[in-house]
Amino acid sequence: MNPKMKNKFSMTLLVCSALLALNAVAFGQQPQQQPAKPVAFVITKNLAIGKLSQSGADVYDVRGKLSYTITAANSDDTVAGTVTYTIPDDARQKIAELGGKPLAQVPKDITKKDVVASFQKGTEPPVIHLELTGLELNVAGVNTHFSRVVLDINARMSENSQYTKEEMEVLFTVWARQILAGRSRRGPIARINKVINGEPEQ
Repeated sequence: MNPKMKNKFSMTLLVCSALLALNAVAFGQQPQQQPAKPVAFVITKNLAIGKLSQSGADVYDVRGKLSYTITAANSDDTVAGTVTYTIPDDARQKIAELGGKPLAQVPKDITKKDVVASFQKGTEPPVIHLELTGLELNVAGVNTHFSRVVLDINARMSENSQYTKEEMEVLFTVWARQILAGRSRRGPIARINKVINGEPEQ
């Protein structure tokens, strides 16, 4: 190899090495992306008042704790989720009385899947409101009716983490604001479903 070609070859190796070093530095400076994992986004309401019904008439107020775990975001601006309702002891005793069953057969918690919630009209930051309307729970053969349950999500304008409760709060904030602005909501809806299911980034 003549000296001219040798120098050219050496220069090429030097440039390649420099580029590799720069890529390594740049890669090291990038924030590490969190691995995809399903996020259980639960909204809790410490007091949800229902009414025990018998023969079509309301006979007793139930004051229990309700949690709503979102399982899907829908294109019609609703979400699906699972309701878990914790029944206080006085209501359990009343249910046992109405249903003619021993107290031991009345559960302390009742769960119902595929319950639909919608955005409250005009909702916006600082708190995003979802509504459950006409919720019915059957507890040991006795119906408990909730005319309306309002669920609160703290609005969040930005968040760096992914696959977290905080990211979900941002996504619901964006969704609510897009509804108010009359803009497309496909982006936040798709992302919510991806986060809930723990689907990895493409």
